[in-house]
Amino acid sequence: MKNQKILYMGLILLVTFFWGITFPLIKLALEYISPVVFLALRFAVSSLMLMPFIFRSGKLKDRRMARIGMTAGVFLFLGYYFQTVGLDYTTAANSGIITGIYVVILPFISFAYLKMKVSRLDVAASAIAFAGLFIMSASSLAIRSSTVEFGDIFTLICGVAYALQIAYVARYSGGLDSTVFTFYQILTVAILSTVFIPTYSTSLFTINALVVFVIIFTALFGGVLAYFITTKALIYVEPTSAGIIFVGEPIFAAISAVVIGGEVLGPLTIIGGTVMVFAMFLTSIDKYLSRRRELSSAKRSLGVH
Repeated sequence: MKNQKILYMGLILLVTFFWGITFPLIKLALEYISPVVFLALRFAVSSLMLMPFIFRSGKLKDRRMARIGMTAGVFLFLGYYFQTVGLDYTTAANSGIITGIYVVILPFISFAYLKMKVSRLDVAASAIAFAGLFIMSASSLAIRSSTVEFGDIFTLICGVAYALQIAYVARYSGGLDSTVFTFYQILTVAILSTVFIPTYSTSLFTINALVVFVIIFTALFGGVLAYFITTKALIYVEPTSAGIIFVGEPIFAAISAVVIGGEVLGPLTIIGGTVMVFAMFLTSIDKYLSRRRELSSAKRSLGVH
C-alpha cells in the first residue's frame, strides 16, 4: 500500500505537468477555433481513444458505474467549460493561477462532503498555497480590463467545479473499473460540450496543424491518461494530499506560458510560485511523518524494537 501511494502521488504530479502545459497550447488554438467547439472535439477524440478498451472490459452496461461516471462528468464539464471560455478572455498564466484555487477549496469540501478529517497542517498548507496564488495574482493581474476580469471570474467558477469533481470521484471511485469510469466522465463532457456550443457565439472554426495537434495532445495526455490516472490514484491518495500536489499545475502553466506562449512573468509571480512549492513540500513531509508515526506505533504494539 505504501509503495502504491508513493507511485500514485508521483503520477498525480505528472498529470499536473500535462495539465499545466495545456494552458498556453489551448490559448494558441483558441485563436483559430471557438472554445466550446474545441472542447467538443477534444473530448470526442478522447472518447474514441477509449472505445477499444471499453468494449474489451465488458462493463459498459454497468448502470451504477454509468450513473457515477456521468455525474462526475457533469462537474468535469462545468470545470472545463468555464475554464476554456475564461481562457479565451484572459492569459494562460492567469488561467493557470486562478484555476489553482480549487486546492484551497478542496479540504473544506472533503470535510463537509466526505466527513474526512483535515489536519491542521493540511489547512496550513492550503492557506500557504492560497497565499502563493494571491502573490502570483497580484503580479499577473496588475494590469486589468473588464474583458480580463470576465475571464478571471469564469476561471474562478471552474476552480470550484474541479474541487467538487475531485471530492466526488474520491468518494465513489473505489471498486469501480477505472477505464470505464473515466470513459463515462469524458463522454459526458463531449456530449455536454456539443449541446452547449450555441452558448458561445463565434465564427472561429479553422482546422490547421496547430489545432489538430492541440486537440490530440490534450485529448490523450490531458484527458484519457490524466483522468485514468487520477481516478485510480484517488483510491490510494487522500483528496487533500492530491489537491496540494495539484497546486503544481499553475506553476507548470506559468512556466510553459513563458516558454510556449512568450508571456512575461514578474518577480511576484516567481515568489508566489516558490510559496506554492513550499506548500506542496509541507504536506508531503506531513504525510511522510504521519506514516512514520503509524509504523512506529504498529511496531510498539507488536513488541518490535
